[in-house]
Amino acid sequence: VPDPVVRSPEDLHALLVSEGVTVLSQTPSAFYALQAADALAPEPRLSLEAVVFGGEALEPQRLAPWLDAHPDSPRLINMYGITET
Repeated sequence: VPDPVVRSPEDLHALLVSEGVTVLSQTPSAFYALQAADALAPEPRLSLEAVVFGGEALEPQRLAPWLDAHPDSPRLINMYGITET
């Protein structure tokens, strides 16, 4: 994914939709920004089946808006800390 797209939550959202991405690995900070972009563009829908978080601590309470908007939410997997111990 080109760097300018990665740095733009709106462009990344559009790419994920157009490519039908089903598995996404992101830092929580990047996902929070993507979550905001998704809230602004509820259609078309993402095809995500799993989101893997790593690289920094996840704040689960910040996912509440995502979970409310996506009752059929993909699996959310927190991988942070597994290799840090």
